[in-house]
Amino acid sequence: MEYPKISIVMPVYNEENKIEACLCSIRNQDYPQENIEIVLVDDDSTDKTLEIARNFNVKIIKNGRRDYDIGKSLGIKNSSNEYIIFLDADNILPSMDWFNKMIKPFQKNLDIIGAQPIWFTYNKKDKLADRYATLFGITDPTTIYFKKRDRLMLIEKKWNLIKNYEEIDNFFLVEFNTDNLPTIGSVGFITKKEHLLKTNYDPAFSHLDCVYDLVKQGYTNFAMVKLDIVHLHADTVKFFIDKLRRNMKIYIRDHKKRRYIWKVSLFTFIFGTLAMLTFIVPFYHSFRGYLKIKDNAWLLHPYICFRVAWMYILLTLNWKINELFEC
Repeated sequence: MEYPKISIVMPVYNEENKIEACLCSIRNQDYPQENIEIVLVDDDSTDKTLEIARNFNVKIIKNGRRDYDIGKSLGIKNSSNEYIIFLDADNILPSMDWFNKMIKPFQKNLDIIGAQPIWFTYNKKDKLADRYATLFGITDPTTIYFKKRDRLMLIEKKWNLIKNYEEIDNFFLVEFNTDNLPTIGSVGFITKKEHLLKTNYDPAFSHLDCVYDLVKQGYTNFAMVKLDIVHLHADTVKFFIDKLRRNMKIYIRDHKKRRYIWKVSLFTFIFGTLAMLTFIVPFYHSFRGYLKIKDNAWLLHPYICFRVAWMYILLTLNWKINELFEC
């Protein structure tokens, strides 16, 4: 097989507890290391992040804006290779042939615009909140009920998020459009740099907006690869919810700049909101998962759904009231 050159774009800020495992998993890949460039975009870390990173032959770019999207944009600008993979310091590649398998779809189908692993790696020893996110394949439970998931639950083995797909070797070939496009483009996502340069990635790279840009230009074929990736998302349930609160506040702050729109029908919106607030449907999903994989983390789902739904409702009401008074 061919080994095209890959640049890994990784924004970091005070990641000394996680970054070594991440970089080790990259440098231990069964892939020519001279073809792997790691572009580390540092946001003025004050711990040992850079000290550790320098042991792994990385290119360090300074950010200083305390903004991951700006960091990713800087990483794209300063990358040298044909392909770009987006990883964070809390990601670990679980197998030595991970790069080989991720690049394979591009060598089989020239129409593929991007590829992404479809599961998170499950480890019974991980923290409760991390196991929850892994089991459900989410970083936000609303993606389940608003039908915007981009990864599968651990108990799901076939791509089932939209009807039209083709199974080819180690991936599912899926065609997205501006209406059914999920929240794709972040952890472990790979595409060509030449395609990213066709998007509005500068001065801040929003993965949702830029993938949306590509789909609008007619680049609609994606490979959902039968692979997993470690994502150490949150040590505690509180931190998990706090991250969602932070992301929602960022969305409210920047909403006028956003191009990706969560297109959901009125029925889906009402049903999804009620489902998250009434516990019944989330409990069904928890119970179904628990029957197949005995892990108490499944049972967090009704509580998290309820908390997140109310949080989003209150933040949205506050947003709209403030807009009303500003007018």
